[in-house]
Amino acid sequence: MTAPAALPGVLAWASGELPAAVRRSLEGSVETAAGSARLAYWGLRPVDGSAAIVLSRVSRRTAGAVPDREVAELVATDPGSLSRLLPPFAAQGVRDGGVVVVADSMGFRQVFHSDPAAAGTGVLSTSALLAGWARGADPDRVAVAVQSLLGWQLGQRTLFEGVVKLAPGATAQLGAEGVAVTPPEPEPLDPLPFDRAVTEAAALMRTSLAALLDDEPDAVLQLTGGLDSRLLLSAIPASRRAGLHAMTLSVPGSGDVPIAREICAQYGMVHEVHGLADLGGLDPVEAWELCREAALRLDGMSDPVASAALGVAERAFEQGVRISGLGGEVARGFYYVGRVRDKEYTRADAEQLASWRMFANEAVEPGLLTEEFSAWGREAANREVYEALRRGGDEWFRATDSLYLRDRMQRWAGATDTAVGQQRIVVNPMLDHDFLRICGRLTPQDKAHARFLAALQLELDPELGRRPLEGRASPAALAHPSAWDPVAQTLRTGRRFAKKAVQVARRGNRPPAGGDVLAQKVVERWRAEPSLVAALRTADFVSDEWLDGMLAGTVEPRPSSVGFLTNVIVATEGGA
Repeated sequence: MTAPAALPGVLAWASGELPAAVRRSLEGSVETAAGSARLAYWGLRPVDGSAAIVLSRVSRRTAGAVPDREVAELVATDPGSLSRLLPPFAAQGVRDGGVVVVADSMGFRQVFHSDPAAAGTGVLSTSALLAGWARGADPDRVAVAVQSLLGWQLGQRTLFEGVVKLAPGATAQLGAEGVAVTPPEPEPLDPLPFDRAVTEAAALMRTSLAALLDDEPDAVLQLTGGLDSRLLLSAIPASRRAGLHAMTLSVPGSGDVPIAREICAQYGMVHEVHGLADLGGLDPVEAWELCREAALRLDGMSDPVASAALGVAERAFEQGVRISGLGGEVARGFYYVGRVRDKEYTRADAEQLASWRMFANEAVEPGLLTEEFSAWGREAANREVYEALRRGGDEWFRATDSLYLRDRMQRWAGATDTAVGQQRIVVNPMLDHDFLRICGRLTPQDKAHARFLAALQLELDPELGRRPLEGRASPAALAHPSAWDPVAQTLRTGRRFAKKAVQVARRGNRPPAGGDVLAQKVVERWRAEPSLVAALRTADFVSDEWLDGMLAGTVEPRPSSVGFLTNVIVATEGGA
């Protein structure tokens, strides 16, 4: 399977002949001149009568859908204004004799380009794989190190040297001289009073959800027992809830289904529940192809095992327009631990965060990487985490908020949303530029312990706010904590630390739902056909001894290792 078959997309290059492997990948695409560059596209078509191509299936403002014709006009005249559209969004056009691409303010729709400072062929593409292959790029060893520990990327790095992701809200233009990038205009984040923030956020969400249901009356709410999806339901007037479609994925150990079922019954909503598919009967050949295809869609930069396992479960659900609460964590301090007060931080604080919260779940197992690369790679990855935090400022909690929004959300959630973007339309109202701006103007103390989101819940729907959340108190209790709440918070934090300490001590991680079975099937396939992993022998950071043990059956890889190696294999496919 070639890269264009994985997802619709574009590749633009400045001059010269493309490598033979890239040419093979572009078979069946439409190729044309685009100013001083060449452009190939597949699975997409230009907006009628223009050179513009909308690169996402979501083109919305808060108030409603944006017509393709308007996108085409703006990408040719004022591309920066399109960055305010709801993520995931991107568009491509021709401007001033070159190919121009603009991304949403979150950088959620994944778009890639050659580093303006790097020599070689200038490229723009929706595929980091094609961009790297077109340039004949070597692996970015820092990116490899980060991904071996984190499972996704930080900043704008890709697995290829000289190829970077288009930054949030930025515009890139490819001309005869290469790529030029225009960053978004800076927006001062002056403080916003708490009560006003709640009122403005509630009004924005009501407007957004009303417009969405006007445009897409059959949209399906991804409803869990958590706070974020409840907020979205609460922004829909009770008079419009009867007949609203909702879906819940039943995951072992989760209490989402009973809570979602009760809410749907109360309002006369149509509720669909499906469990994770039984992967035990999956053929190893199909298991490998599912993971390989997922890695292509993810550009080798997120977990293909988790994506493939979820993809099998998704076969039971109708694919259409989904309303998702993904992203609400940015409004409640995802990385906050302990007492929240302004404080400075050091490199040691960054390393502790990386070790306890970031590297524990997705890291490859000891022994997979060569001893030399493993030691160097951990130092490099720690440095990258610290630098990512520094980009967020000098104050610890604000820096961790930035790390979550600009790194974890952009590079992990954005990659996974992009990967499924042609199967279903996912709309995330809480990724709206104006909603994120409201969150950015709050203090960490306002966001800690879900104080802001709980108050927002009560503003939108007090009745739903009195219902307990899955595994947590009700939003009403979170908004108005008792005198004993600090003690309860301390106990909860202590339990989290204890669980994490055991996990770190055992050097284990938490596999994705269905990941264990799927990973085992992939390993069965590798053992039956060792040539599939032959490319790993050329990667000097992978241990030959570990590979020999894995193929011989004396080493049983964890799912995170299978995902990492699948990404490395896919990234090398177009290099020949």
